[in-house]
Amino acid sequence: MGNKTYMASVTRTTRPLILDVEKLRRANALPTTATAYKQGDLLTLSAANVLTHAADASTWDVICGQDVTAEEATQMAKDGVELPIYYGGVFSVEGVMLNSTLLTSEQYAAARAQATKNKIELSKV
Repeated sequence: MGNKTYMASVTRTTRPLILDVEKLRRANALPTTATAYKQGDLLTLSAANVLTHAADASTWDVICGQDVTAEEATQMAKDGVELPIYYGGVFSVEGVMLNSTLLTSEQYAAARAQATKNKIELSKV
């Protein structure tokens, strides 16, 4: 009798973020020290080109393009290394977040209205 390996079935629920790669517009900005970021976070951009988390779904400028731990953000800011951000394109409203938490359906309208003002499309798929 041979050994048997049983693999558990795994179900993953993913929410797509980027819906149209060809329309992406990217830039870079400095992270705030001691602040963790997740790809898809809605961020505000200061006049000094520094990123902070948006206060709510109606007050954001750009979308975070990369996961960064608080420690990495501190080192990046110290070294002048910028974080990639998206300032144009087509994204899923179901894939963006406020401070690493997916938006609720009640927040979609405010996020989509701000997206239009920012020349970004947030679609519901």
